[in-house]
Amino acid sequence: MLSINQLASTAFWTASVRALESQQAAPLFHDPWAAALAGAEGAAWIANRPPDSVIPIILRTRYFDDFLERITQQENIRQVVLLAAGLDTRAFRLNWPEQTRLFELDQADVLAHKEAVLQSAGGQPRSQRQVIPIDLTTNWPDVLLHNGFDPQTPSLWLLEGFLFYLAHEVTTPLLDAVTSLAAPGSWLGFDVVNTPTLTSPLTQKWVAMQAAAGAPWVGTMDDPIAFLAARGWQASLTQAGAADAHYGRWPFPIIPVTMPNMPHNWYVTAQKMIPDAEM
Repeated sequence: MLSINQLASTAFWTASVRALESQQAAPLFHDPWAAALAGAEGAAWIANRPPDSVIPIILRTRYFDDFLERITQQENIRQVVLLAAGLDTRAFRLNWPEQTRLFELDQADVLAHKEAVLQSAGGQPRSQRQVIPIDLTTNWPDVLLHNGFDPQTPSLWLLEGFLFYLAHEVTTPLLDAVTSLAAPGSWLGFDVVNTPTLTSPLTQKWVAMQAAAGAPWVGTMDDPIAFLAARGWQASLTQAGAADAHYGRWPFPIIPVTMPNMPHNWYVTAQKMIPDAEM
């Protein structure tokens, strides 16, 4: 199993995908810091990837960009938490409502690299930004609370691009901790693969590449809606290529979002429901 402490390399890979997309004539997003953040490690990784192979990451980035902007603007939520934020630059490149406070949690070395690059480039955040160097296998909820997070106020959480590296015994406590901190009315977004993804011929090349690179996919969730419902969340699923996550760029056959016995890399969004006694 790949632990949270071993995820640093994947942050450089993802930054290299954002850099590649930012060079396109009509990019789905623009990240002017991505190439510098990716550095030599990210550049070497993406040089060996066929362009079509990283389209799911590009679509995922845009999908969750839209999700974060929509929820903060339409739901009047002003607390945003990025767990395992990596080299994410959304604090600098998205349009945040006034008074939005964004918490970024990740390993100290990853965040230090990000800060050095952004400061050198003169990047200015568009939100109130709180950077919290923390190992997510430790008592990060107390540290988040100590840094001003208000568990009584609805919040917006994003766990992007890392749950498939974690075994069930790590993922479940992590999402339980999020649930305990999220007030009713809060929102959550994450991406996760199902079990057939690890063995399907359709995904074998990517899964093998991840394993060969030292970052194997091991974490799956076969029914995110039921998993979250048991914790008080009402969830929905989509995936790259679906109508709301296509963006005119999906080049492969489209598989229905819940087709059984097929590989799925789901984008999950959910709202924590208000208990009946509070309604």
